[in-house]
Amino acid sequence: MKNTNRTYIAWSIRIIVSILFILSAIAKLYPSPLMGISSFETKYLGAIGIDGGFEKVVSRLLIGFEFTLGIFLLLPFYVKKLVVPATILLLGAFSLHLGFQVLGGDSSNCGCFGELIPMSPLEALVKNILSIGLLIMLITMFKDEIREKMNIHPVLYGGLSIGLIMFISLPQGSSNVSGASIQSGESIYSQYFPDIEKGNKLVCFFSPTCEHCKATGKELYELAQKYPGLMPEVKILFMDESDNGSKSEIESFFKFVGHTSDYKVLSIEDFIPIFWNEKNFPGVRYSSSGEERLFFDGTEDNEFDAQKLLNDLRREN
Repeated sequence: MKNTNRTYIAWSIRIIVSILFILSAIAKLYPSPLMGISSFETKYLGAIGIDGGFEKVVSRLLIGFEFTLGIFLLLPFYVKKLVVPATILLLGAFSLHLGFQVLGGDSSNCGCFGELIPMSPLEALVKNILSIGLLIMLITMFKDEIREKMNIHPVLYGGLSIGLIMFISLPQGSSNVSGASIQSGESIYSQYFPDIEKGNKLVCFFSPTCEHCKATGKELYELAQKYPGLMPEVKILFMDESDNGSKSEIESFFKFVGHTSDYKVLSIEDFIPIFWNEKNFPGVRYSSSGEERLFFDGTEDNEFDAQKLLNDLRREN
């Protein structure tokens, strides 16, 4: 009975850590593979200086490695000699980076579970330390309960196959939206709307399938009808969720709103750096002669406030 309990504990540790790694890999593809991996590359890899196209390689290798380790923790091949030490090493590397973030006072989402499960660097560091502790217990106190096969071929072939799948199956991003050059002193939005610095303008950042975005778009249209001489012209930047221009989704969006506006569709890779890096849908930016006056985003503390916008417009006019 005693040996049976030890076996249960050993397997429980393997299953728990395996689930954490597989969940971490899958979570980085939330809410869709294109959106998730683009967000991970821009918001998290870019933040630590991995860019210039190299982030596409690193993101896929990392996701593939996490998924591979999660799978092999449950298989009998080189568990004590290779899989568990590699897992501890990876967790240690992550923990070192998280430690610097904690010391720097960073409390933002660390990206360990992407946007699916927001987690601060401190929370992720505690998770990693506990996982490392469990794995050390596994290969010390419960090493006799691990039955492993010394066959390296499944490990190599499995790891290479999963890595290859990451590069073949994960989307590379849309190429149907150009990023025009920006002249010095111009607004970043002038590449999409040349007249953006003239007069009062509202630039909205929407996902065409986001219900809150639809509601905000409808509210803006209703305000324009109610205050025709006061409300500024609305420009919309849509995030291309479907990697094909999101045409049907955008048609559905404007049908719900009851009115069409001047808009551009940006690939997720182009959209994230100018909006989603720091903010959440829906976004509404009010500017006067190119100078930003108000920027609403999300559905909580800084959500779109029609009265606040109207008050500012009245002051300007």
